[in-house]
Amino acid sequence: MPRTIGLDLSKHTAEVAVLVPGTSLPRRWRFAATPASIRAFAARLEPDDQIVFESCTNAFAFHRLLCQHARKVVVSNPLKTRIIAEAKIKTDKVDAEVLARLLAADFLPTVWVPDRVTDQLRHLVFHRQGLVTQRTQGKNRIHAILHRNLIVPMMTDLFGKAGRQFLAGADLPEAERELLDADLRTINFLDTEIAAAERSMAAAVHQDAQVQRLVTIPGISLTSAAALRAAIGDVRRFKTAPNLVSYFGLNPSVYQSGLKAYTGHISRRGRSHARSVCIEVAHVLARVPGPFHAFFQRLRRRKPYNVALTAVARKLVVLVWHMLTHEEDYRFAPPARTRDKINRMRRLASVPDRTTAARPDPARDRDLAVQAQLEYEQFIASRFGLLGPEAIQHPHRTVGSTPSEVKKRTSTKKGQGPSGKPHIGA
Repeated sequence: MPRTIGLDLSKHTAEVAVLVPGTSLPRRWRFAATPASIRAFAARLEPDDQIVFESCTNAFAFHRLLCQHARKVVVSNPLKTRIIAEAKIKTDKVDAEVLARLLAADFLPTVWVPDRVTDQLRHLVFHRQGLVTQRTQGKNRIHAILHRNLIVPMMTDLFGKAGRQFLAGADLPEAERELLDADLRTINFLDTEIAAAERSMAAAVHQDAQVQRLVTIPGISLTSAAALRAAIGDVRRFKTAPNLVSYFGLNPSVYQSGLKAYTGHISRRGRSHARSVCIEVAHVLARVPGPFHAFFQRLRRRKPYNVALTAVARKLVVLVWHMLTHEEDYRFAPPARTRDKINRMRRLASVPDRTTAARPDPARDRDLAVQAQLEYEQFIASRFGLLGPEAIQHPHRTVGSTPSEVKKRTSTKKGQGPSGKPHIGA
């Protein structure tokens, strides 16, 4: 009979709880979490063993090692294993035993373990993101130096050619000048490291069909396409587009009790970096002509700016799921801009461009985008009428009223509940 083994890993020790069929109490022991001890533990495993441990920093490396010796290795999702997080008695021994019993009962929420290529790409993406964050901190410090010395730059790009000349000639005290020069040297160093990280990223994904497909969307560059590719991994593990939306944390939070359901802000669960990438791309899509611009303008008439922008990001994720699932490029991709992004990716990867096709006309990109936007607007008008989806009757909408009118009628005074009675503490 197979054994079920629960592990509670920490930086220095690992607690083991083994459930053997036919026995009620688990066998326990602890070993040091050193590479030699971990390999010795893996060598003691039996081919039919099944093992579970919570996700941690080295979980995927540990998973690859144990898969060579055990039949089944599972990485638990710590956010969903609430029975451990909410336990009144929480020790390493208890955690290891609970994990083992949940796995034996097949009642354990797990996480997807990426393959080695996807895992390495995630490390490259996070490495570049860390460098960009450090560079942003240095730029913010320089802005703070100018602000506290009552110096206002006249250019928009303070770190461009004109901005560098302005910083070099700025009248600053000696101590402030030393701080500014130190931050400039740090920014120059980080620029070099970011460029090197992008070259490594391009070398890893320049032949990836999914990345080349993603860059056909306006606003998605090499770095954002690689970030989405690393976050998604195998798109087949998401059965529907809403599953991918939930994985990125762009789905609305819902609280339901009885016959009442309340929806709130987005859940913000899942891949936070991928969600921020989608928001950044949504800024571009909402600004340039195209179907996303028309969608944003339609929502902007009745929604706040950030709400409409988040809706654009959600629609982008839905589009990404369909493109990757059906293996199709973006239908309204700008030819010239897409070719420039692919060529830049190849240059960073030191791959020569051997294409012999005629270069697309950049002037046609905007014409195609405007045409795509008109097609989307005509589709909305033909499906919902001139007033759009706002004119469609909803089960909770009175006849002849708009959402804004319903909101005005159902809104309550400040400090009052839905029944008109004051809240506690109002």
